Amino acid sequence: MITEKENINQLPDEELELIGKFARKKLENDELYTFSLILCDNEIDRDNEKFTIQALNTLAKLFVGKTGIFDHNMKSKDQSARIYAAEVVTDSIRKTADGEDYTYIKAKAYMVRTEKNKDLIAEIDAGIKKETSVGCCVSDISCSICGRNIKTEGCEHQKGKTYGGKLCCYLLSEPTDAYEWSFVAVPAQKNAGVIKSFNPMHETEKLADMAREYQSELQSEILRCAAGVLPEMKSAALEEICGSLSIGMLREMRDAFRKSAQKNLPVVRQLDCGGADEESENSEYKI
Repeated sequence: MITEKENINQLPDEELELIGKFARKKLENDELYTFSLILCDNEIDRDNEKFTIQALNTLAKLFVGKTGIFDHNMKSKDQSARIYAAEVVTDSIRKTADGEDYTYIKAKAYMVRTEKNKDLIAEIDAGIKKETSVGCCVSDISCSICGRNIKTEGCEHQKGKTYGGKLCCYLLSEPTDAYEWSFVAVPAQKNAGVIKSFNPMHETEKLADMAREYQSELQSEILRCAAGVLPEMKSAALEEICGSLSIGMLREMRDAFRKSAQKNLPVVRQLDCGGADEESENSEYKI
């Protein structure tokens, strides 16, 4: 997962308002650094455990306002950021190892730009600091094979082993608390960490550029076809007409000119065959 430096002047008012709930003073855009991260998901992790989707929905609420630290070291001097928003996202195209739709908690965190944390911000932007891990408590841990509660009943199945073609893992559900989230070197969950933020404005601009480029290509082809089919028509007049048409109408005009050009323009052979009187011992091999 890669990071992207946030545009410090583009935080919408609603996000500034969310951040303001945790600050004693009003913070301006140029004071803030924000980034997005995947906190946890429903994939089977390195410990052969996984959060249920119910657990993710609960944790998304519990983690709002929780602080970010390093290596789960619960000292105030290690506080680096705070989550101000979180939501559960489902990717129905991607499947987990046990066949569920991949689901994760996407969180947004902020920190105040200071001389002290400028190196951390640089490391986040460079993708050096990106892996994260969560600290939380769940009241139910059950076996994915038999469904028994590991805390109260236990069972004979061992997580990480396969039974009847099904991998055994422990299902974590019924969260009761979320403590913190940490930057770590090797997270239990492989996908947890800072992610590149989706900028809808940037995507809209990209699509607009692509549309303009396609529109220009259509107009150029129309002008080329018209030069052969309607040579008496001035190109400036046709350009003005094209400029007022939608992409759909331009496409229809291009197709019409293409058909007209195919009917009216002669097909010119690049290779001419030799005449019947040009006989030679190699004439049967001539094109």
